[in-house]
Amino acid sequence: MARRNDPRPMVDWVYDLMLWLFSILVDLFFREVHPRGSWKIPRRGPIIFVAAPHANQFVDPLILMRVIKTEAQRRISWLIAEKSMRRRFIGAAASMLGPVSVGRALDSTKPGSGKIYLPDPRGDPLLIRGNGTNFEKEAEIGGLLVLPTVNGLAANAEIAEIHGPEEIRLKKEFKGDVAIAQLTGQSLPGQNGNLANGGIHRAQDGFEGTAYKTAPKVDQTQVYNAVFDRLNAGGCIGIFPEGGSHDRTELLPLKRELVKAPSTSWR
Repeated sequence: MARRNDPRPMVDWVYDLMLWLFSILVDLFFREVHPRGSWKIPRRGPIIFVAAPHANQFVDPLILMRVIKTEAQRRISWLIAEKSMRRRFIGAAASMLGPVSVGRALDSTKPGSGKIYLPDPRGDPLLIRGNGTNFEKEAEIGGLLVLPTVNGLAANAEIAEIHGPEEIRLKKEFKGDVAIAQLTGQSLPGQNGNLANGGIHRAQDGFEGTAYKTAPKVDQTQVYNAVFDRLNAGGCIGIFPEGGSHDRTELLPLKRELVKAPSTSWR
């Protein structure tokens, strides 16, 4: 349960009513749901539920909420993207279920001026240069450089240093065949995409760079505090660490800020 000063306290009767109503819809699509190991759920004390892979934004939390309420008589406060909380119906309904709103940098991206490229992919994969860019005004240390989306995924890397309007150093290099091709103008068939071990030495001749976006650094202090309040009060926190739903059979890369929030608060 949330503390009294929580900006989004859980309303128990609303939680139970909405769970009952939406469970009717879930039953229309799923004939039977058989949880395994539900007897292991503690009946009291703080718990962090981690769920993955995340196939559906609505069905996954509903099924988990129903199983945990039925088997352990407990309610979950979910970590929910701030972007979802701003939607009219979803935000209004979720606000009564005791959520913890999480701001995501990738929800606040803005197109950057000019284009970016990797001048020395093998020798210095952390160095990013720009053509017509204005990094000093449009980017910030701790923020992200985000490449164009390909096949539903957009590679991104954290900014460690800004050296003028056309030079940035990354905290970690971009990875993946697609990202390398975008930043060098060359493809890498058969490579694993790790720039430190890639077989490419420089960008293609005449390559001016790729379009990109910047994302701000997000301060998650309020998220950590809200999670701590719920755990300290003996409540349950639910988290989808992939940061979004998808239809893939494998896990997406886990979002560091989502995983860090409950683990930091637990300590």
